[in-house]
Amino acid sequence: MKQEIYLLPRADFSWFCLGICGTAFLLKLLFGYPGSHSFLLSLSLFLFVLYTFIPKTLPTKIDKKVYLFLLASILFLLFGNLHSGPRIKTIHPLFRSYLETQIKKSPLTVFESRIVMGFVTGSTKEIPGSFKDLSKESGILHLFAASGLHLGIFIASLQFLGNLCFRNRKWISLLLSLGVGFLYLYVLDFPVSFLRAYLFVFLSLLASLFFRKIGPADLLVVSSAFIAFFLFYDFLSIGFLLSFGAVFGIFFLKPSLDQILIPKSKSLLKENLHLTVACSLCSFPVLVYYFRSFSFGGIWINFLLVPFAGILLPTIYFTFFIQSLVPKFLEDQIISWIWVPASFELSLFLKIFHTLGNLARAYKTWTHVPLELCILSAILTLVFYLYPKIRFLQSPYLKHPLYLFPILFLSVSYFYPRPNLPSFLTHKRKGNFSIRNGDHLYLFGNCYSKKISDPTPGLPPPQKISFESESCLANILSLVRKHKITDVYWHGTESTTEWISQFQLPIKPIKTEILGANMNPFYSIIRFDGNPKEVERFLKQIKLADRSKTNPHWKGILLLDFPPWKKKDAKEWIQYQKLLGISTAWKMILVEETFEIPLRDYIPNPNLL
Repeated sequence: MKQEIYLLPRADFSWFCLGICGTAFLLKLLFGYPGSHSFLLSLSLFLFVLYTFIPKTLPTKIDKKVYLFLLASILFLLFGNLHSGPRIKTIHPLFRSYLETQIKKSPLTVFESRIVMGFVTGSTKEIPGSFKDLSKESGILHLFAASGLHLGIFIASLQFLGNLCFRNRKWISLLLSLGVGFLYLYVLDFPVSFLRAYLFVFLSLLASLFFRKIGPADLLVVSSAFIAFFLFYDFLSIGFLLSFGAVFGIFFLKPSLDQILIPKSKSLLKENLHLTVACSLCSFPVLVYYFRSFSFGGIWINFLLVPFAGILLPTIYFTFFIQSLVPKFLEDQIISWIWVPASFELSLFLKIFHTLGNLARAYKTWTHVPLELCILSAILTLVFYLYPKIRFLQSPYLKHPLYLFPILFLSVSYFYPRPNLPSFLTHKRKGNFSIRNGDHLYLFGNCYSKKISDPTPGLPPPQKISFESESCLANILSLVRKHKITDVYWHGTESTTEWISQFQLPIKPIKTEILGANMNPFYSIIRFDGNPKEVERFLKQIKLADRSKTNPHWKGILLLDFPPWKKKDAKEWIQYQKLLGISTAWKMILVEETFEIPLRDYIPNPNLL
């Protein structure tokens, strides 16, 4: 196909869709402001009427495209599904039941069954938590999420089989693959990456039926407009940006890389390398900005595993299809043989993945968003996009050094220095908060929320952990296994810590000391959530901590973290501190979003500033 280097679409209908995308972008930008919808609608109507009556100075073709752009903006604001909210995407019950039934008949282990379930459904909820963390840090979590890769492989497999069965009537193969592909999209509840991939395939195959070609810019604009019009909430979401960013790299950056290095070569090694580099470079700013993390080792891990997934996934699909055709009286004799190819490929895939992931996944996190790196990656993307248009970049003295720029950029990004961080950090969440004091993590409250005990991004994992609720055990044990932490202390009640000694766990129960009472020689920090059953124990522990401190500069801090449904007001405790028998050596602070500020102000410790 002739290279397409135009960012703007070419077809008239694509300009109509561009009007939808532009208006949707502005609406997203102003969505939090009251009257933004009315303002944009009035502006669009005004521009449409104004452009109708002003003298025409533009060529007829451009004039028509401007009309379509403004008309699309008005129609989008009037009839678009602008009030769509977040959807909990659920797999269709019949499809899930079918998969679970077929997997139970297979000879796969429980772990392999969950991996296969994650592959087919494109849901990361199906795979084990530890495997999911390793996949995220290795940069291949998209293989187990609902990405365009899955649908592309699925429809390509259908096309291959359809072309074998209908050699002289390929239009039947096209319609069959589009129909079954839509059914696959439907049972997975229209995830945005799947939908983008299906629209790409649908538009491309539809154009081929009429012996037409559709440009990359047109594909991007039309599919974006469809999502903006019908699923406005998903427009410009993280999944949307990652999916379209990766495809932008394939369409506009990969051809430039192909031209620089051995232009006439079309080897599989070169194609896969440039595909991986282009996708990684375009997804870099999104991942770093939203997640403050990036897997640098994921570039070469994807380079090796994505082609493998292109073999494994069709094998799994074909195995499910063949197994569903086996009569019940032959299941025990045949099914174990049917799964031999898929089981072998899956075990080999997992073996290679664990080896590569444990060898060098080079997972980097930042405490603050490094905007310099995001801007630099955007500039580098623009340079490679403009490479075919700028002649001096195509000079033999420049093009080969230019090819090394992505490697240089990624190397600099990996070793990019982090800012000096204070040794005292707090993080408030629902029902709890954590205090990071040097290498010691204190976890106050419960851990009913997911990932509640994750270390702060950009900091090394803690060497010591102290917590007080048994609901944190699962997360704490996950951290212990992941980071090999040996010093873990449970400040629970006597009834909740007695049974822990019966198990061989790396957790040391502490019954006589409330969490935070012995945090530092210069201060103690204790949390109270207003539970009336704990008042007696709470006051007793305060008095014990009060008596045990002999340092004249010691200060006590009571953090009142009363949930909103408590009848008692936390401010009453501050008002009646003396009546409650709490000495003036203790300072009471309300836990709010910015409670770290008064906390730091009260503790005049230079190490905390």
